[in-house]
Amino acid sequence: MGVIKPIKLLLVSFSVWLFFYVQMPVRYLYNESALFPILTLFLFIISFLLGTYSLKSASLKKNEEVSNTKLKQIIFFFFCVGLVGVILKIYVGFFNTEIFVAESILEKRLENMGKELSGGAVSILASLLFPYSFISLLISIYNYKILNKFFLFFIVLVGLYPMIETFFMGGRTIIALLGTTLIFVLYASVCKNSSIQFIKIKLGKIKIIWLPKFLMQKKIVIPLILIVTGFTYYSVVVVNDRFTRFGYQDHIFEVMEGKDNKWVKFDKEFKVEYFKSSEEEKGKMIGIFSLKHYFVHGVIEYIRMVNHLDSVTGYYYGQYEFNVFFKFFKSLGLPLKSLSDLNEIISRKSVYKTFWGSFYIDFGVFGVFVMFFWGRFVKRLYVLTKRGCTQYAIFYGYLSTILITSFFINFILGSSSYYLLAFFINLLVFKFWPKNLVFSLKNE
Repeated sequence: MGVIKPIKLLLVSFSVWLFFYVQMPVRYLYNESALFPILTLFLFIISFLLGTYSLKSASLKKNEEVSNTKLKQIIFFFFCVGLVGVILKIYVGFFNTEIFVAESILEKRLENMGKELSGGAVSILASLLFPYSFISLLISIYNYKILNKFFLFFIVLVGLYPMIETFFMGGRTIIALLGTTLIFVLYASVCKNSSIQFIKIKLGKIKIIWLPKFLMQKKIVIPLILIVTGFTYYSVVVVNDRFTRFGYQDHIFEVMEGKDNKWVKFDKEFKVEYFKSSEEEKGKMIGIFSLKHYFVHGVIEYIRMVNHLDSVTGYYYGQYEFNVFFKFFKSLGLPLKSLSDLNEIISRKSVYKTFWGSFYIDFGVFGVFVMFFWGRFVKRLYVLTKRGCTQYAIFYGYLSTILITSFFINFILGSSSYYLLAFFINLLVFKFWPKNLVFSLKNE
């Protein structure tokens, strides 16, 4: 209870992709056959699922229960580490990248995106540390009954900083990643800490999900609707600000249809309706289209990418997918490739290529074997989460986000990898934290 099977998360991801795909007022174009790209995508998914089914639940040893004292100590430890990271992040924003004092945050973001290590070594340290503020928040939510409400308030304040910073800078990716992970952990926490009734949602005889009955109440449904509406409005504003900055406006169709040798073809009816509309309505139409496009274009870009690449056996064998970690060693002076060097092999940059696209760049068809072991790892976390283990429950919440968005975006790629590292460190901290550690103050 409180945890969803990996295969169901993949099915939801595909269903969402299909739901938006059939609504799109465009025809996506690519020059070569889609057969081989779709075949590799299919094999990646099948290999992942075989990996999950190859691991039997009974083969996993029962984990030792974690005491409330140990949980509080670990929460406090991650909170302190995360707080240092947040302070460093704020320092970098003011004094290194200067994004917090820029006249135009969008312009400054675009300027910094073109630089390697724009914030220096302090920025790297901040990026490594501040995800632990979110880790402490997730552990606290999963075990909220054992915490003082006053301390919990500060954990929430610091833990939500990554989302607040992203909102301030006009971004959406980190908000979506952390917000969705937060929802999965909240769901697991409610199921663990409360005696509640569930509503079973089925497709025929197949159980899709068990939802707490209280989620159907107005006090839950209305805020959720408001949050979704607010995020949609925010996304529309962000998109239109960017289009205005680039001067697209009424040239938007010429730009999109002429991009990279005919990228899309808009429906005539959509164009006619657009030009008949007011400026405000035009903004809404393009903003909503762009939002839907974020859900849809990953699969199309995957097809285009696979057709474009020369090698079917991979290129970088991990350096592309986990570039943020290699950046650390590059900062030490090692002769590693920069992100711009890694991107030289792909024709279209800064687009989503599904969860599996980056693995194809790194490993090519050999990525099928990588996906098998990835499936076993996800299954391990799924089983241990069902047993109520805190460290695995919050990690599986993150992986649930990865899976449920896998047909649109890769949330492990780029700066999101810092969160993946933080979740792995979380497992090690739980494993090696001293059992009998005591914090006390004595007056001599």
